[in-house]
Amino acid sequence: MTSEPPAPEPSGPVQPGPLPSAEQPPPRWGIPTAIGSLLGFIILSNGVVIGLSTVGVDSTTAQIVAILVGWLSLGGWPLLAARRRGNGPRSDFALAFRPRDLGIGLLAALVVYVAGAVYLVVYLSLTGAEPTSALGTTAEGAGASWQVVVLAVQALCAPFVEELHFRGLWWGALRRRGLATWLTLLVTALLFAVVHFEPTRVVFLFAAGLACGFVRMRTGRLGPAIVTHFLVNLLAAVGLLSLL
Repeated sequence: MTSEPPAPEPSGPVQPGPLPSAEQPPPRWGIPTAIGSLLGFIILSNGVVIGLSTVGVDSTTAQIVAILVGWLSLGGWPLLAARRRGNGPRSDFALAFRPRDLGIGLLAALVVYVAGAVYLVVYLSLTGAEPTSALGTTAEGAGASWQVVVLAVQALCAPFVEELHFRGLWWGALRRRGLATWLTLLVTALLFAVVHFEPTRVVFLFAAGLACGFVRMRTGRLGPAIVTHFLVNLLAAVGLLSLL
């Protein structure tokens, strides 16, 4: 008798494979769900700003409430889709954390910090002004208590909500449509940058999206992307708080 040769070892980034279809059917959500989640965020957040402004609520409060309400679609819709039309967030979005994610996130965040410093120098040399951010503008117009709330929400909540949407929902939808991993990385980073609606920071946001997507791609999990995003936002929040 002749024995079969051993199977070759897999190369490249390890992606979590699905369980047999008899145990875990493929999710029934996709690109239309991702588009709906994103449009819902845009419509809800803008609708809240317009609605609150018409009844005399100050613009800072309106912006803060608008973001929180918009997140119901940006982050809530993916969770609902995974539970109602999929196999849950852990399976559909590879939502899992490991202790080593902190180290991975620190390295990735360091790359983003360096990219941000280079971008700031180039932007200053070309325009003579610093790039503005929606978060900074909102925080500057808020009172002391609101400033803490704004920056805490941005540091603690935004990483989970945004990564769940871009590197969870969109990532899974594009990959199941057959888009190559590296193209999925580029598309999700571009969406992430554009949807922030901050033209002066779009290059930096794209770089941050690439970093979060890269660790998502290499580990096959969403956890490292969330940690990376959290660390980037945390430094930005602390920096803004020290300047206010």
